[in-house]
Amino acid sequence: EEALSLAQQSGDPLLVALAEWQLGFVLFALGEYIAAHAHFQRVLAFYEPEAHHRAFVNLRGSDPGVSALAYDACCLWCLGYPDQADVQSQEALDLARELGHAFSLSDVLCFGGCVFNQFRRDAPALERHAEELACLSQDMGFSSFEGTGVAYRAEALSKMGQVQEGLADLRAGIASREFHSVGCYTPSFLGALGEAQALAGESQAGLATLDQALDLVEETEERYYEAELRRVRAELLRMQGEDAAAEDGYLEAIEVARRQDAKSWELRTATGLARLWQEQGKGEEARQMLAEIYGWFTEGFDTPDLQEAKALLDKLSSA
Repeated sequence: EEALSLAQQSGDPLLVALAEWQLGFVLFALGEYIAAHAHFQRVLAFYEPEAHHRAFVNLRGSDPGVSALAYDACCLWCLGYPDQADVQSQEALDLARELGHAFSLSDVLCFGGCVFNQFRRDAPALERHAEELACLSQDMGFSSFEGTGVAYRAEALSKMGQVQEGLADLRAGIASREFHSVGCYTPSFLGALGEAQALAGESQAGLATLDQALDLVEETEERYYEAELRRVRAELLRMQGEDAAAEDGYLEAIEVARRQDAKSWELRTATGLARLWQEQGKGEEARQMLAEIYGWFTEGFDTPDLQEAKALLDKLSSA
């Protein structure tokens, strides 16, 4: 906020756009998606690649204009606009490749590619972008991005059924990031590790890892993935038959998602809670809760989250 104020006082629009991007990034990490989206939109309203790309690279070493496209795609997905987010993610990746600046491309591959596809649980796309990020970073010596690419690729492998390989590579990617003192995104990787441990039959270890991730969220206030961490933890508890604790976990995740205006996180969690309530004979309560959040959406009806919610709603309505 101080940087933005100083930039506005300077009257230099390039510095103002850079400060808007910086504040947008911090707000995104805090899980304040609406505010972050507003700052990224102001960057994009100013940004013209041909006029500003080289100046931005000279100023800070990468291009916050194309980066804003990538981060804002993640904001749009969280806020409940998956189709718009998909278009913007692809636009960011295409533009970053066209500009040909390696570090800017790495940033966009990380957020417009890996984070975005992690959010929407598209494991094949996550693997492709993570592999590209890891290879590009290795070739260029971007040590922080290399470990990040390895970890995202490992998450994709575990979700596609290669659980043991995914576990080993996740641990390697997390260790690489720790060695290079990369702290951001760590809760999400711990969440992926906990989920992979559960898939490998290590449910208690998975729960402990998720608790570690949530402790880190409280310590750092990096909350952009908090709702999903709480949902995954609730899923693991439900798998173990701890229904009361699972229900509490789902409700906590929904509370976080609502506080963040994160409709996509809320829908995914509500679907899990509705399944639990259905099993407990509370089908009508489940239907009403899920119908309310599902009815909010105006796009993305061919995405897995909305398709799963619709299929469950149909079952609950029939019952």
